[in-house]
Amino acid sequence: MVKHEKSLANGGRIITTWRKVVVCVLLTLVGFNLRSVILGVPPILPLIQHDLSLNYTATGFLTALPVLVLACAAWPSGLIAERIGARACVSIGLALLGGGALMRVLWPSAFLLFLFTLLMSLGIALAQTAVPVLARRWFPAQIGLVAALFSDGLIIGEAVAAGITVPVMLQFWSRDAWTATFILWGVPVVVLLALWLWLAPPISMWSSSAEHRRAVGADLSAAPIRVNALHLGIMLGAGSLIYFGMNGWIASYNQAIHHADLTPAALAILNVAQLPSSLAVTLFAQRLAGRRWPFIAAGVVCTVAIAAWVFTPAPLELFWAALLGGSAALVFTLGIALPPLLAKPDEVARLTGITISLTYAVAFVGPLIGGQLWDIFHLPAIAFLPVALASILLIVLGMLLPSYAAFGLSTPTKYPPPLT
Repeated sequence: MVKHEKSLANGGRIITTWRKVVVCVLLTLVGFNLRSVILGVPPILPLIQHDLSLNYTATGFLTALPVLVLACAAWPSGLIAERIGARACVSIGLALLGGGALMRVLWPSAFLLFLFTLLMSLGIALAQTAVPVLARRWFPAQIGLVAALFSDGLIIGEAVAAGITVPVMLQFWSRDAWTATFILWGVPVVVLLALWLWLAPPISMWSSSAEHRRAVGADLSAAPIRVNALHLGIMLGAGSLIYFGMNGWIASYNQAIHHADLTPAALAILNVAQLPSSLAVTLFAQRLAGRRWPFIAAGVVCTVAIAAWVFTPAPLELFWAALLGGSAALVFTLGIALPPLLAKPDEVARLTGITISLTYAVAFVGPLIGGQLWDIFHLPAIAFLPVALASILLIVLGMLLPSYAAFGLSTPTKYPPPLT
């Protein structure tokens, strides 16, 4: 405990370089594991569907359940983080995630698979909502960078799990050993939980008094800003809708226009383009955090790309897919930093929870609306109308963000004063 205390200022800020590096690595690993456990399922979904006799409706619901739970549970998770602390929320979230992942191995039945997926999704909602609160608490002058590192972990976790689950299963087990992959992604969560409990700075150093909140809030000019959570949630949800909407409808659209041969490459590029975009943003995250123009630029690029997807020759969609995937990742990476930048210190958890709930609600509903429009008008391209509207929303809502000066980022080396 003494070592932990020496590495923290009175306000909970981490002040030693080695502790900063350790905690940044921990937060990145948290992001990785929040996605690897869930995204390890789609590659083995045909095996699960066959062995558990799931119909297509049940199969689709299984893949959509984590997004739905995030939409419903992130807001309450923010309230829980306010009451018990963000560090404890990450601990509980990792415990639910790791426990649910490993319990799927013991009882591989359809009902329990859904139950444990629900349990894991609740863990994801708790942890993902809590991390921005910790970024504000531990790194008040590097919120943009820390939020970007966390989002890098999320995106890398998605890519790695989707890419290596089946090859690892074939290499070390058998072609139908899908339950073994639950161990592959569940054990690292348990290891991370142990590291988190050991290395994450203790919550006992954090004062919850009104005096502490005033002392921290008085120095960070984000405190007086009153921001509309609906604004943030819809804006970030627009970026997620672009990503999920394209993933959901590229295959069906290409089949309808007789270019199904382009689907594998288009989907791969859409998803792979996220990683270089996120990593590039990370290098400049502290300078970009809180600025309007990246969101506006992403909206412009996506508006042009989705229009070109429909009206230019089909082979060019590979290029448009790269622009759409990269732009969606930019919005997500920088968007994670907005709640801790905009909210008062004691309101970060609540704003983060509301924002995440709205984000995933928009992402969940968008592709459904696209499908309904296709059914009504019998035009394949109209399935992308929600994506086009989301792109325009990014431009409008990005322009309506508070000015950069309002975030208090012009003096990034300034820290909250220690309590006396």
